[in-house]
Amino acid sequence: MKRIIALLIVLTSWSLLTGCAKQQPGGFSQIGHDPIAHSYQFRYQPTQLDHAALNAYLQKRCSQEGFDKVEALPEEAGVLSGYKTRWFQCNYKIKN
Repeated sequence: MKRIIALLIVLTSWSLLTGCAKQQPGGFSQIGHDPIAHSYQFRYQPTQLDHAALNAYLQKRCSQEGFDKVEALPEEAGVLSGYKTRWFQCNYKIKN
């Protein structure tokens, strides 16, 4: 009986944690933001991600902060099974 109660608590906690981040229409959720480094972290399932929607969202966010370039940092395995996370950093293009 204690195992069943413990399992229910774990499943409830997990379902609450996965629902905390608002999922965008492109299948991604912003889960982090570092205002000092001008970077954003996203969680997504690679098979369901709409790359064009994510890129458009990032371009909009970075341009609102005055930047004109988005650089993707290396993709990492997410805490949740089947999910990946990645940081994107807003920068300036170097003009020659």
